[in-house]
Amino acid sequence: MGTFSSSPTSSSSPYGSGRLGKRTIRLLTVKSIGGAIELETHRHVLTRFLNYDAMSYVWGNAPASVTVLCNNKPLLITPTVLEMLQCVCQHQTKRRNIWVDAICINQGDDEEKSTQIPLMRDIYSRAATVIVWMGPSTPETDVFFAEFQDTRKRSKAWIALYNTDYNCRDPIEEERPRNVDAFREAIRHLLEREWFTRLWTYQEIILPPKANLLCGESWTDFDEFLDLIIDGVFRSPYLSKIMDTERDARTNAAFGSCYSISTYRGTISQPERTNVIHSVNVAVSLVYLRYRLVKEPVDRVWAIVGLLESNLRDKVTPEVDYSEKGQQEYWKTWTMFAKALINVPSGISLLNVPPTLEPRSPYLPSWCPNFSGSSSCTMVIEGRWNIAIDEQPMLVRWALSEENGEVNSAIRYKAIVDHHERFTSTVKHDNLLRMQGFVLDTIEEIVEHKEVLDTGYGHYGEHSALQYLAVGRHIDSLDLARRVCYGKSDGVTDIPEDFIMALFTDHRITDRARGIYHETMPKLATWYLGSGVGASWEQAQCHQQWINMREHTFFSTRGGRIGFAHPGCKPGDHVATFYGGQPLYILRQVTPTNYDIYSTGEAYGHVQYMGTAFVPHLMEQHQRDAARVGPDTMFIIH
Repeated sequence: MGTFSSSPTSSSSPYGSGRLGKRTIRLLTVKSIGGAIELETHRHVLTRFLNYDAMSYVWGNAPASVTVLCNNKPLLITPTVLEMLQCVCQHQTKRRNIWVDAICINQGDDEEKSTQIPLMRDIYSRAATVIVWMGPSTPETDVFFAEFQDTRKRSKAWIALYNTDYNCRDPIEEERPRNVDAFREAIRHLLEREWFTRLWTYQEIILPPKANLLCGESWTDFDEFLDLIIDGVFRSPYLSKIMDTERDARTNAAFGSCYSISTYRGTISQPERTNVIHSVNVAVSLVYLRYRLVKEPVDRVWAIVGLLESNLRDKVTPEVDYSEKGQQEYWKTWTMFAKALINVPSGISLLNVPPTLEPRSPYLPSWCPNFSGSSSCTMVIEGRWNIAIDEQPMLVRWALSEENGEVNSAIRYKAIVDHHERFTSTVKHDNLLRMQGFVLDTIEEIVEHKEVLDTGYGHYGEHSALQYLAVGRHIDSLDLARRVCYGKSDGVTDIPEDFIMALFTDHRITDRARGIYHETMPKLATWYLGSGVGASWEQAQCHQQWINMREHTFFSTRGGRIGFAHPGCKPGDHVATFYGGQPLYILRQVTPTNYDIYSTGEAYGHVQYMGTAFVPHLMEQHQRDAARVGPDTMFIIH
């Protein structure tokens, strides 16, 4: 970062005597004189005609310890920024204006930061080029950039062959990088750079029309790099073939990051770009982006606000608060964002976000997700049972069947989300969520263990005790399902149909899926120890579905039903529906205080939100209407 110890408006400050205006930014020029760099900044009104480049990089942990001249006055910057600016000088064919947040925003002025954060979308989307700084080069990355274009051509020859025959031969020498060892090591080195793990960089690369990847003094077009990753990992196994060895978790996470970026940015071979996270997809994005790192918890919101739809973005950006108090009381920013989201169309999907393994702030209302931490389960209870089978992922498509499915799915979806009784409301003076709905059933028994299972799939193969624990929970769940459906579990080998529905979170299960589950069930305990070798494709997908559900809590109800829910539910919790919501919801009654009653005008319906649930035969609106056990209720969620 750039720091100056005097007042932000001090005449001795390199930033001059006044703060930036509302639509004004600083741009920087860099010149190298005798090996040292000198900086100069100028103020500009941010318009679409302004010509500049913007930097996307990771600040790092090193303090600002290097003094440079900026506007002929001393400014402290970090070694990372110094190294980056030196390489940018080499990268630029002519001196250009560039935007570097650590220097172009006075980092010692919280008020200025609060006015600049809302401009991030325009700054990055209007830049002529965003330069992605990956840090210093290595001998391997030098080889990578030197051979990059040639390897892209070689890879496309084999990928074309693969697309005609999935069982084709491995890439031959003419289709592999010339220096394959250095090339694959360079991919690992690049993907393990911290840039792929930071939350701010996600917005910075999705927004610009053009981006370059800069490593040391070598560079390439970012979209060409992204195209190699997407084509070589997600559209074919090309990179898996040349990397030879198992990829570690960090490399896999970086590959996933590239895929997510391509979803919004597009790729060369599939150039459709949206660069907007629509409200219906915000919940899914929040779950995926939890693993990305931020310096301050408030950045969980501010680092993605530029990607939101304009109606939601306009509600949130006026609330930017980078004061010391605003950063300390980050939960206020999170709750403000959650209120804005849940009141827009499709915003109810926010309730589908799973809880985290880490404890949440006690100041957060129960209905506001923890935006930081590791998800305690996968996000699969979200409404896929109302999506046409042809639009389902391959993971489950093979297991489903429905006549006239496209029409029926649309009818089911519309009956729920467009219900005339739908009501969602928050008010400014409290953090309560008001939802209209009714109770369907009450949880009677759960299958849960004290040991926490998480979504770290790779750890299950390495630590068999965790694998056996997960399988044991599944067997206990099946026993409970048999007791509910057949009255006993001893001596029963049949699998209740409702259990298969719950496992796949869909009622459209085929006889083939039931048969595959019977075949896969005996292999679960030793899947990672060899029984998964030689498994059929359907068995592997059935196993993956079990993986997706193994962290969820299985339960039975007083009404003789079974289902899965987010972890954390208990006997006595209610299974309820909210008008307009596709999943079911687990609610726990709370005793309101006198203030709660005075504030809301209601003495009843006060609840704590515990998560979503799937219960067979209760996922359609007419089924819910027939199964209700109480009147319509205005739930007041604390």
